[in-house]
Amino acid sequence: MFIGHYGVAYLVKKKAPDIPLWLLFVSVQLLDIIAFSLVLLGIEKASYVPNDNPFFRNYLDLPYSHSLMGTLLISAIVCIIFRAINKKTWAWILGFCVLSHWVIDLIVHTPDLSIFFDVTKVGLGLWQYPILSFIIEIAFVLAGWLMLKRNFYSYLLLVLMVSSLSGMMFSEEPPIVREHYILRTSIVLISNLLFIFMAYLWDRRNKLHKTDGPET
Repeated sequence: MFIGHYGVAYLVKKKAPDIPLWLLFVSVQLLDIIAFSLVLLGIEKASYVPNDNPFFRNYLDLPYSHSLMGTLLISAIVCIIFRAINKKTWAWILGFCVLSHWVIDLIVHTPDLSIFFDVTKVGLGLWQYPILSFIIEIAFVLAGWLMLKRNFYSYLLLVLMVSSLSGMMFSEEPPIVREHYILRTSIVLISNLLFIFMAYLWDRRNKLHKTDGPET
């Protein structure tokens, strides 16, 4: 999934309101953030492949960031870090959020997710049905989004998320983007960082709202 991972963050925020939403966003997308960074460093690969199915316009070779073993290690590191700063409840929840990314990807990806660093690749292939995948992803995000207290930033964030997924689905990438994987990867990475920043503003505004009184 793309924006669908953030649906998990919304659901967890509802159950654990003390955890900042931006931190939940980072956790559910940490594997992709690491993957984009490794692609930019030339360690992993993500390049454009012509295809009518928008979800298959990528050749992905992500043996470290998106292997099950790599995911478990990253999840464990997150748990250890937050236990070390005496956030034991947060540690398990955030570790789960990291792991949820691989589980969701397993459902949508074709077999390009490895179990152990490029060994034994798996994927159930929901992306082979692009319209169904699009509907499920939007519905998942919207369901979680509706559970939370909303403000201006929440609406702006939803528009940005839906617009980004719709653009990917229903429009062609400009040649300059298709032909330069660094530019292509940077755009996706910056988009996710923007979502995280908007989640920070959403959370911050809600906290100020509690102090300032009713919002008009």
